[in-house]
Amino acid sequence: MKKIFILFLLFTLIGCSLVKLRNWPTLEQQLVNRGEEQENIIRRKIDGAPVLTEVQANLYPVAIMIENAADSWPQTGLDKANLVIEAITEATIPRFVAIYANNEEIKKIGPVRSARPYYLDWINPFAPLYMHVGGSPEALSLIKNGDYKLINFDQFFNWEYYWRDKWRYAPHNVYTSSELIKQALTDKELSEPASYESQKYKKDLELEKRPGQVNDLIINYSTQYYKIKWQYNREENNYIRYQNGDIHKMSDGKWIKAKNIIVQVNDMKVLDDVGRKKITTLGEGNAWIFRDGEIIEGKWVKNDIKEITKYFDNNNNEIEFNGGVTWIEIVPNKEYLRY
Repeated sequence: MKKIFILFLLFTLIGCSLVKLRNWPTLEQQLVNRGEEQENIIRRKIDGAPVLTEVQANLYPVAIMIENAADSWPQTGLDKANLVIEAITEATIPRFVAIYANNEEIKKIGPVRSARPYYLDWINPFAPLYMHVGGSPEALSLIKNGDYKLINFDQFFNWEYYWRDKWRYAPHNVYTSSELIKQALTDKELSEPASYESQKYKKDLELEKRPGQVNDLIINYSTQYYKIKWQYNREENNYIRYQNGDIHKMSDGKWIKAKNIIVQVNDMKVLDDVGRKKITTLGEGNAWIFRDGEIIEGKWVKNDIKEITKYFDNNNNEIEFNGGVTWIEIVPNKEYLRY
């Protein structure tokens, strides 16, 4: 009996050694490398990134208004968002709404700023916890009227889930964190995410098929401060963001990168002396999708605040995106874009 046990132990050790020597892929690697034709890859709903479980695929989304005025630089935690929408708010200064639906630990996110009405339309289909610090009169009125599925989480009334950084001056000093967000979701009993439609996703283009030379994507929101450049990285098959002539870095030095960049034209007009904007969010308009080092010209379509924005090429085929972070850049006309 002792000989049989010793033989079993030897076979087990040899088997384990072979696994290490052959460097067989982990379950996570198998999911990433698995062909789409098998149709059983689990993708995260918000951005199409491969994940291991259905629970990870549909975590409760949280949308946070993050400032981009020069006085707010450097931001923190923006690089961890799954989906980011950038549009002009006051004057010529853009602002972000960043949507998080992952289980990453993020110690600091912000600076958090005020709500604007057009962002409500874009994020509403996800029915997120919406974190902001006050808002424009129109935005606050719309939030209260009950037409939106989002969960209002204004800092003015939920201060314990935010803090003010004493080393930065107001109003550029409000922050939150993944720990506080998890606590908020628990306290508000928000455990069941909304059922929303996802974009279509595909495998990344193989390295040898990616273009060798790609022009930079330039979005000129206004002055040099807000001149945005996205530069293609062929090896990683992603785009690196530049702002004010330098790589857009977080306070911890991390770079902003994205797998897909969408530039879309939405009609825009100035409402008042402050420079607040009215942006048309429903209907359709021109769009350019930057993916795999390639450019797809087409259109965006959004017919209702309950629907996500969908994207189609000029032959009316729905766009398939790469799994991973997507940034959407909103511009009032094509003149803002150069590529």
